[in-house]
Amino acid sequence: MKKILITLFLLATLLTTSCVNDPAHITGSISANVTNTSLAIQQNVIADPHNSSTSNILSGANFTGNATSTLGVNAIQVSLKTDQNMLVYVEQSPDGANWDIIDHFDYIYSLGGASWTVQAVNSYYRVVVININGIATTYLRLQTALCPIVEAVPRSLSDDGRFLTEATIIDDYGNDAEISPDNELKVTQSVKLVGGIFIGTIVDSNFWTTNTSANGSVFQDIRTSTTGGELSLTTNTTANGAARISSIRRGRYVAGNSNYARFVVHTPDNGTVNNQRRWGVVDYTSITSITDGAYFELNGTTLSVVTMRGGTANRTSDGSFNGKWGTHYHIDSNTSHIYEIYYTTFSVLFSVDGVLLHNFSIGAYPWSNTPTLYIYADNVNSGGSVTDVILHIRTATIHRLGPTLSSPKYVNISTGTTTILKYSAGTLQSITLNQPTNITITVYDNIAASGSIIATITPQPNSPPVTLTYGIDFSTGLCIVTSGAINLTVVYE
Repeated sequence: MKKILITLFLLATLLTTSCVNDPAHITGSISANVTNTSLAIQQNVIADPHNSSTSNILSGANFTGNATSTLGVNAIQVSLKTDQNMLVYVEQSPDGANWDIIDHFDYIYSLGGASWTVQAVNSYYRVVVININGIATTYLRLQTALCPIVEAVPRSLSDDGRFLTEATIIDDYGNDAEISPDNELKVTQSVKLVGGIFIGTIVDSNFWTTNTSANGSVFQDIRTSTTGGELSLTTNTTANGAARISSIRRGRYVAGNSNYARFVVHTPDNGTVNNQRRWGVVDYTSITSITDGAYFELNGTTLSVVTMRGGTANRTSDGSFNGKWGTHYHIDSNTSHIYEIYYTTFSVLFSVDGVLLHNFSIGAYPWSNTPTLYIYADNVNSGGSVTDVILHIRTATIHRLGPTLSSPKYVNISTGTTTILKYSAGTLQSITLNQPTNITITVYDNIAASGSIIATITPQPNSPPVTLTYGIDFSTGLCIVTSGAINLTVVYE
């Protein structure tokens, strides 16, 4: 049977490319043999010299390729072999000037040569390679090839270049679940430290401190549209009315764990001129003068998120948010919303209804002088305003993501003295009277022999040793005063 050879040329858009610096012609063909129905595909893959290099890169320096057209190209294939760690970027642009789409990869030299294939989705591309080690390369082989037909890896990959279908647990804030070196999943438990719900009509002074001025008021009520109580801060109609509330205790922060504050808040309006409402976690010299912390702020009609250190506010306002809500968030006056603040010594995340609103980038200094903070909210009119503004709070709590106890410390006291055991918040676990005598022992939540008394102990002389178990948090510090000679062991953290 007569053989017929049919040659088909690929479509022009798949076969040609015009590089800005080095125009190249990419061709391909398909040959079919009618007798045995075999099919052969040929395509020309070219190396782009304007995004390839063998020149060494100094420490902290980079190689930046030139803009090259990807018209007629389906994939960009980059390979690299060198002796230092690198960051590799494949950048794409619609015009050769604005690099709108960027894929980045980590090159770890100890793993040997590496390669990446990126789908061409824009008209131009370039490759950028940055030396992130402290030593210049002694050799470098970077090559970029343009391929007209390829099954490219999707652009949406994980940070380490894996498919997003991998078995990785990632929360809405971008945090990864971790596995311990013993191949155990690291998990944690949420423990409420301070705060709660507001039931009944009396603000419980055992747990909350309130402050009002110019006929402002703090009260608990049960609105007809709800089935439970809530706290209301109102300015009333006297000029510059104000209402504030703070928890009696602070939520202790333990290194290595995260804390988060959770508020269910309703603002019956979208913001009022000459009014400021805040809710979050703070420290203060007095309830009217906060110095540190993190909080939501509705000032007039502008919503902001704020961190404060030493009285200086670091504020990001509506229009500049960087979370999943986008740059703007509209205050809803129709219903309550869940406002949360996650904080460590390194970062602060603000969220609304479980969706990240803003992630504060923490610089060289701590964002707060202390992460052990009070629950706080206020509602303050200014500028002579007589508008009656209300802030409703259904719940206000601080939680720790981690266990309530850590490994304790002990101190033995055997003389009549004043002993300061800790200069910050902690937990008093127990006091053991090893040799009880007829003296007085006074335990203070303070860094001096004054202030809040945790316990006053008067042992019976010549009685057997006894351990008094407490298991309670102190907020300011721990100080013990013994009026005479005694032998006791204090266990605390």
